Amino acid sequence: MSPRHSAAVSEPDVFPRLEALAAIGDGRSLALLGPDCRVEWFCPERLDAAPAVWPLLDRGRGGHLHIAPVSCVCTAVTYLPSTAVLRYEWQGRLGRGRTSVAMLWPPREGVQELLWLIEGLEGQIDVEIRADLQPGWGDQDCHLALDREMATWTSQGLALQLVGPVTLQESDGAAVGGGTLSAGEQWGFRLRIGSAAQSPSYATSAGEVAEDLQATVQAWQDWAAGLRYDGPWREAVIRSAITLKMLIFEPTGAVVAAGTTSLPEEIGGIRNWDYRYTWLRDAGFALNALYSLGCTQEARAYARWLCRTTGVYGLPLRVLYGIDGGTDFPEQELWDLTGYRGSRPVRAGNDAENQLQLDSYGELLDCLLICEILGEDVMRQEWAHFRRLVDFVADHWREPDSGIWEVRDDPRHFVHSKAMAWIALDRGCCLVETYGLDGDLGRWRSEADALREEILDRGVVDGRFRRAYDDDALDASLLMLSITGFVDGTDPLAVATLDAIRRDLSVNHAANEALLLRYPPASGDGLPGREGAFGITSFWLVEALALAGRRSDALAAGDALIALQGKVGLYAEEFDPTTGAHLGNTPQAFTHIGLINAALRLANQSLRGTPTAGSSGTDRGQEQEPR
Repeated sequence: MSPRHSAAVSEPDVFPRLEALAAIGDGRSLALLGPDCRVEWFCPERLDAAPAVWPLLDRGRGGHLHIAPVSCVCTAVTYLPSTAVLRYEWQGRLGRGRTSVAMLWPPREGVQELLWLIEGLEGQIDVEIRADLQPGWGDQDCHLALDREMATWTSQGLALQLVGPVTLQESDGAAVGGGTLSAGEQWGFRLRIGSAAQSPSYATSAGEVAEDLQATVQAWQDWAAGLRYDGPWREAVIRSAITLKMLIFEPTGAVVAAGTTSLPEEIGGIRNWDYRYTWLRDAGFALNALYSLGCTQEARAYARWLCRTTGVYGLPLRVLYGIDGGTDFPEQELWDLTGYRGSRPVRAGNDAENQLQLDSYGELLDCLLICEILGEDVMRQEWAHFRRLVDFVADHWREPDSGIWEVRDDPRHFVHSKAMAWIALDRGCCLVETYGLDGDLGRWRSEADALREEILDRGVVDGRFRRAYDDDALDASLLMLSITGFVDGTDPLAVATLDAIRRDLSVNHAANEALLLRYPPASGDGLPGREGAFGITSFWLVEALALAGRRSDALAAGDALIALQGKVGLYAEEFDPTTGAHLGNTPQAFTHIGLINAALRLANQSLRGTPTAGSSGTDRGQEQEPR
C-alpha cells in the first residue's frame, strides 16, 4: 500500500482541544486519545519514534485509529483511580456502553499492546472500527494484509497487528468493520506492535483482554500506592506522578520533556517544537520530585542516565540529549503537513544549538547533593566527572549565556544563570567539605564568593533582582533564586522580586492571577510571534509564596492552577492568557513536575534549597530541612 496524500483539513473545529486529550503509556511510548476515544497520536516502541497514527497534526494525512460506539454521546472520560487506564461512558438512543483503553503495563515479551474493552451495559449499541495507520509520517511504504478478524500493517521491519471479534474489510486503504453489541456482551481488541519477525499471528478474546486490563490496573495501583505524599492537592499530585512515570523511557531512565512534537505555543504560529528529548535544565526539578515522592527506582535510573550521558559527551554540556543518550537528531520541517489547527511547520527532531547554559551545571550539582542528602551514592561514583563540571563553571561563569529559556538572540548575563552557576560552585564546595570528596576547594569558594558579590551588585535594581545585567525587566526564572536557596524566601530581595513578578508578569486571567508569563513580551527572545502563560513558572510562584511565608496566598494560587488542569488531569506546557486553554506539547513533564514540587514545598517534603555546609554570602536564612 503506497502512502496516501488525501486532501488536508485544517479547520480549527475538527481538532480536539489540547486540554481534552488523555494519555496512556507503558514506559516506552505513549498514545494520546481524544474525547471521542479516537487515537490522536501514537509513536510505536519509542517516545521519539516517528508516529504511526497522528491526526492531531494533520486530519487528512495523519491516519485513523478509532474503535468506539457510533451514534452515541460520550458522557464521561476518566482515568480509573491511580492508573493510566481510561474509561469512556457512552449513551445512545437505544443503549448504553463503556470502553476501557490502556497500554498493557508492564509490557511483556518485548512487544507493546494497546487494549480496548467495549462493554454493553443497556440495550444495544453499534460499534465501528476504522484503522488506517500511517507510519513514518505517511512517507514509508506500508502494506496492509487482512485475514478475517485481523489486520496487519508492515513497514520497514515494523509490524502493527489489530485483532478483535469483528470481521475487517478494506475500504480506501483502511481496515474497517463493525457490529451491534448487546447488554452483557464484551468485545476485546488488541493492537500489537513489534518487529515483523517477532509478531506472529495470534488470537484474542474479550476475557483475555479484560484480564490484561485488570492486570494493568493492578500494576498501576500498586505503583501509585508506593508514592509518599500527604499534603495539598493529593489527587493532582498522584495524577502528575503517574503522568511523569509515563514520560520516563524505561529502557534508559531518561525523562522526556513532553510526549509530543509540534503542538503550538501560539495557534497558527511557528513556535512548534519537538519535545521528546531530555533537557538538563529539568534535571534537579525532576530528581527532587521523584526522590521526594519515594520513586527511588525511577530516581536512581534517571541519576545514572544523567551521569552516563553527560560523561560520554563531556564538556561543555549539551542543551538536550536523546532518550538513549545520543545527540544526533537533525531537525526536519515538514511544511506539507497542516499542523495542529494550521500551526506550521511540523517539526521532527531538534536542532537546538550547542548553547552555553550555565543553569544546567547548577541543576546537575544540585542533583548530586540531593542524592547525598538521601544517602544515595549513585552520582558520587562519578565524582571525577562532576568535579570537572565545577571546574568548568569556575572557568566560565563570567561569560554570557543563552539562559534557561534558550533565547535565540545574543547571549547575555542572565541573573538566573549566574545564580545557578553559583549553585554549582556552592554545591561543589559543600560536597568536598561535608562528604570528604576531592576538589579545588579554595578556588571554588573564592569564585563562588566573587560570583555572589557580582550578582548582588550587577543583578539587582530598585531593591529587586532583574532579568540580566543589562536588562531591568523581570523574568519568572528569578523565582528560582529562593527555591534553590541562593537567597532565603523571606529575604527582602526575594520578596521584592516576588511582588514585582506578580505585578508585571501575571496575565490576570479572569479569577486566576496565578498565571505568569516567562518574561515581558517586549523583552523578546529572537523568535516571531508570542506565547502563552507558562505552566511551570506559575507553579514556581506557588513555591516562592510558600517560602516567603505566605501560605494562604500559595494555596490560593495553587487552587487556581489546579482548576485549569485538563479534562482528565493533564497539563500542557502553557495556557492561553485570555481563555486558559492549553497550549504547547502535552503532557508536559515540566508542568507536572512544577505541580509536584509546589505541593511538596507546602507539605514540607521538598529536598531543594536545603542548607549547605560552608555556603557563602549573606542572608541564607532559615530554610526547610528535608523529611
